[in-house]
Amino acid sequence: MSQTEFNTVDAELVDFKVEEEHWQYYDLSDGSKLKIKLVLTQVLRSRNQMNKLGEPIYSWNAPTFLSIVSCLNSLRSRPTDTPVTPDRIADNIDVEVDFKKASKNDEWNVYTLTDGTTLQLKPKVNSIARTKLKGQAGEPVYTVATGNPTYKVKISNDLIRKPKRE
Repeated sequence: MSQTEFNTVDAELVDFKVEEEHWQYYDLSDGSKLKIKLVLTQVLRSRNQMNKLGEPIYSWNAPTFLSIVSCLNSLRSRPTDTPVTPDRIADNIDVEVDFKKASKNDEWNVYTLTDGTTLQLKPKVNSIARTKLKGQAGEPVYTVATGNPTYKVKISNDLIRKPKRE
């Protein structure tokens, strides 16, 4: 059974408080170390769409940010002298690199929504590639392909509607 598409026209914005946000660290096969952070920027709650338990359906925007922590000197060279844009990154992929999560703890980003719901998110990294481009310090520029984040939602009891019996 497929889930109904989220109806953004029917949805309302819900503000939130950041309880915890964590960087996730990754060791790359080329010797570099990256850190990635998922940051919640917007939450929508459906006014009318509910799951089978009578809980409202949520949608959110949570872009992923990337920072290089370290790299081998052999990977560094003269910085790229033109702006590093998403199109340039896509056109300059050099090699896909293997990676493993260096953070041993299972840290979730935790947000408390103003409607009493708790949302927990964790980034899902599918692949990492090194480009031919270089950053300000001559470090390699990487691109990370992420999937939908892993999530947990604890809905406030005040929002749960009893499903109608047929």
